[in-house]
Amino acid sequence: MRRLLLIIVFGILYPIHLYAQKDAVTFSTPGGFYDEPFKLSLHCGLGNHIRYTTNGDVPSSNSTLYSDSLELSPTLFSKSDIYKIVNCIPSTFYLPDDIQRAIVIRAAVFNDNEDCISPVATNSYFIRSLGCDFHGLPVVSIAADSLSLFGYETGIFIPGINYDPADSTHTGNYCQRGREWERQINMEFYEPDNRGVNQQCGLRTHGGASRWFQQKGLRFYAREEYGKKRFKHQFFESTPIASFKRLNLHPFRCSNWLQTGGQEYLSQTVANDLDFESLAVRQTVVFINGEYWGIYTLEESPDERYLEDHYDIDLDKVNILKYWGVTQYGDGTSWWSFYTWLKTADLSQPADSVHAYTRIDVNSFIDYILLETFSANLDWPQNNVLLWQPETGTPFRWIFYDGDGCFTRPHFNAIENALNQGGNSVVLKHFLENHHFRKAFFERYTQLLGTYFHASHLRSIMCHYQQLVEDEIPAQSNRFHFPVSLERWYEDMEKANDFITTRPTYFKNEIQTYISTEEIAISTFSCTPNPSSGSFFINFHSNVNSIMPLEIYDMTGRKVVGKDIYFTEGNNSIPLQTNLSSGLYLIRINNLTKRIVIL
Repeated sequence: MRRLLLIIVFGILYPIHLYAQKDAVTFSTPGGFYDEPFKLSLHCGLGNHIRYTTNGDVPSSNSTLYSDSLELSPTLFSKSDIYKIVNCIPSTFYLPDDIQRAIVIRAAVFNDNEDCISPVATNSYFIRSLGCDFHGLPVVSIAADSLSLFGYETGIFIPGINYDPADSTHTGNYCQRGREWERQINMEFYEPDNRGVNQQCGLRTHGGASRWFQQKGLRFYAREEYGKKRFKHQFFESTPIASFKRLNLHPFRCSNWLQTGGQEYLSQTVANDLDFESLAVRQTVVFINGEYWGIYTLEESPDERYLEDHYDIDLDKVNILKYWGVTQYGDGTSWWSFYTWLKTADLSQPADSVHAYTRIDVNSFIDYILLETFSANLDWPQNNVLLWQPETGTPFRWIFYDGDGCFTRPHFNAIENALNQGGNSVVLKHFLENHHFRKAFFERYTQLLGTYFHASHLRSIMCHYQQLVEDEIPAQSNRFHFPVSLERWYEDMEKANDFITTRPTYFKNEIQTYISTEEIAISTFSCTPNPSSGSFFINFHSNVNSIMPLEIYDMTGRKVVGKDIYFTEGNNSIPLQTNLSSGLYLIRINNLTKRIVIL
C-alpha cells in the first residue's frame, strides 16, 4: 500500500516537476510591424517568474523582473548604443548623430532559485509612429549577447584582439573564419504583413572587404543544436524553395566603386535567367539589438547546401572549387586533372576539343563568361569564381556570386582583363582556340544582347530596385555615410544607367578584337521585300561571326538610321523595323550599298 501511494504521489509530482523545468515565456502579441504603441503582456507557468532584457542580451538572474504589462514606447529602446562601438578599421569609422531604433524583448522563465528553466523567447517590435517605417521593405532583426558581437576577445564584429594596424585589411576579429567564430543569436524576419521566421541560429561575418567595413557581410546558419534545422519561409519570389540551411546578408556597402547598393541585385537578377547557378535576392532592412543597421540584400548562400536545395545530389559526391582550383567542398582532383591537361592541350584540334567539351558544361561556361565580361566585373576573374560538379567525372558548371563590381565602368576591357590573369585565364584562353566555341560564344551574345542584356530589360531591373529602396536611402546614408548623400546616390544610379546605354559599344570592340579575328567578307547582299512598308530583311553571306555598323541614308545624304548588327558565319537574314517616310533610301554595310524603296 505504501509503495502504491509513493507511485501515485510520484505520478502526480513528477509531471509538475517536469513542467517547472520546461516552462516557457509567451507573448500576448507576436513581433513585427505595428502602426502605434500598445501594451505587451508576458506569461509563464504558476510559481515561476520572468526576467527580460531590451538590449539584445540573454536574460540572466540580474535582468529586469517582469511584473506588469510593458508599454511599447521609447523607454524600452536599448540604451547600449552599440552603433558607437568602433567595428571596422578605426580610421574609416563613421559616427552618426543618432539612429533609428526598434524594441527588442528577450525573456526567459526563472524559478525561485533564479535558475533559468526555459528557452529564451525573443520578439522585435517595429512601431511606425516611433520611426520604424521601412517603406514596404521586410526587416531582419538580429538579437545577440553583446560580448559575442563586441567583446574584445570574442566579439566577431570588432577589430579586437586579432587586429594588427600594420595589416588592417586582413586582421581583426571580424576577419576570423570557421565554427569557432560562429555565434548563437536570434534571427527574426518579418514580411510587411508580419509573416516570417523567428528562431535561434548561428551567425558569422562573411565576405571579403565587407568584413572590415562598418556594414558587414553576414551569414546565418540553421542548426538542430540551436533549435531548428532550417529556415522555413519562402523568402524569394524567384524560387519556390521555402526551406534553407544558410542565408547571406549582402551589405549595401560592399565596395567603393559605386554607391548605389544595387549592383548585386542587378547582376543576380540578370543571372537568374542564364544557364548557370545564381542566387535569389531580396532587399531588406536590418536591425541589430534594436538598432538600425541599414539596407542589405538577403540572398541564398552559394555552397553545398544551396546545391542540395536546388538539385537532387548526393553531398558525399559533390565537388565545389573556388578561385579556379581551390577546393571549397569535396574533392578537387577531377578539376586539377582537367586543368593540368588543358594547359598543354590544343583545342583547335578535334581530339582535344572533344575531350574538353566533356569536362565542362560549355553552355553554362559561355553564359557565365558573357555575364562577367559584358557587365565588366572589376573583381573577376582573380576573385569571386565558383564552380561545381555533381560528382567526380561529370562536367563542371559555374555559380555566379558577388556582383558588386558589375555594371560600373562601361569602358573597362573585361575580355582583355580575363585573358591576362595568368592561371586564372587558362580555361578561357584555351577554349577561345576552338572555332566552334567562338561561334557559339558569339551567337549566344547576339541572343542575349536582344534579350537579357538589352538596355530596356536592364533598365527595368534598375527601375524596380530604385522603387524598392529609394525612400530608405536617407536612413542608410545617415547611418553609414554610404552613400554620402541622397544626391550622390542619384548620381551613381545615373552612372549605372549610363553603363546600360554605353556598354554595348565598348563590348562590341572587345568582341571584335578577341572573338572575331578574321577579316570580314560580305557577299550576296540584298533587301527583301523591296519596295517595303518599312519592315524588311537585310540578307547577306558572311565568312565570320562579327559585328558591323548598318547605316541608312536618305537621298540628301543625311543618315537616318545607324545601328550595329550582329551576324554569324554563313547566310544571315536580319529583320529591320523602321519608321521612315515614303521615299528612296540607301542602305550600307561593310562598304556595300543597296537601294530600297519605302512606300
